[in-house]
Parts: sequence; C-alpha cells; structure tokens
Amino acid sequence: MVKILKRFAAVACYLVLMSILFGFQMERLFDGKQFVIWLLGTGILLLPSLGEKEPGETRRQRRQRVSSCALWASVLESFLLCLAAMERMGGAEELMPEFALCLRPVLYGLCVWSIFAGDPGEERQEKDVESDSFREITASESYDIFRRKGLTRRECEIALLVCQGMSNGEIAENLCISEATVKKHISNIFEKLDCSRREQIRQRLFE
Repeated sequence: MVKILKRFAAVACYLVLMSILFGFQMERLFDGKQFVIWLLGTGILLLPSLGEKEPGETRRQRRQRVSSCALWASVLESFLLCLAAMERMGGAEELMPEFALCLRPVLYGLCVWSIFAGDPGEERQEKDVESDSFREITASESYDIFRRKGLTRRECEIALLVCQGMSNGEIAENLCISEATVKKHISNIFEKLDCSRREQIRQRLFE
C-alpha cells in the first residue's frame, strides 16, 4: 500500500509540474462523465477473468491484470470519443483541441498502469524465482499434487509461495492474512507432508 501511495504521489506531482510548465489548466484533465465511463469499461473487461484465479497467483499479478484492463478500457473509450468528435467537427483547427481532450481516458489508464503495474525489475525477479522453483513442474500441477497429498486450498497456496522462495511476511502480504496465520498454515503443511524445513516442501512434489 505504501508503494502504491508513493507511485500515486509521483504521478500526481508529474502531472501538476507538466501543467505548470506548459501553462495548461489542470482541471481540464478531468471529465466526470468520461471518468465514470472509463471505470465502467474497466469493470466490464475484468468480468471474464474474475473466476479464473490461477493457483499461486500473487497480489502483484492481480494488480497487473486490473491495470491492463484499465489501460485497454481507456484506449477503446478514447478511440470512440475521437470518432464521435470527427463526426461533429469540420476543419482541422476545430478538430485538434477536441481530439486532445478525447485522449483524457488514455491519461487515466496510463496513470493506473504506472501506479499498479509494478516495476519491470520486480517482474523479472519474480519470473526468475518462478522459473528456478518450477522449471520441471508448473504451478497448476504443483497445486494439484499438494491437494492430493491432503493439503487444503489455502495450504496449497501457501506451499506454492514457499516453493517460490517467499518469506512468511511476503506470503502474508500477498494473501492479505496475518503472519501468525501463515506460520500456523506452514506448521500444518510440515505435519501433513512429514517435513521439517521449507526446502523439503518442494521436494515432496517429486516424490
């Protein structure tokens, strides 16, 4: 949450600075009707993926899915607004200001993308960890194996994150639960898988 607030503050400061430097009226960046339509479009684009949560999916991956839908919704809305403006306006001198204002939804989408999508370095690091931990077996297959070994759904999610090398604090943040709850689940996982170290959890996948 702190990281998101920092990114939000950075984007807001940048927009204010650019508005001052170019002598642009900041209030013209926001249009209530366009903003509501953009939010509605983002929600509609999210609907197909609401019931498709992948086993072991992290909170950062869920944020990226939301930001992608927000960006696509902004592009589609701006495209339709530009088409509508071209039908209303005649000459190029009248069209260009209207065209620029039609791009406001793209600004909304880009702001959400820059705040929620995460850093490229963070994504590469996560992919490296995942490829090292699941080179021989996919996360979905690992989830099924853990289920067959008697783990609950939540224990399977935690076991997958342990296999990715996450600490208890990182797991708690990703799953929005307390660290004490994570420790309790890991204790149950140790008991059910008959192991005493975190490294042994992944080894149980290949037995």
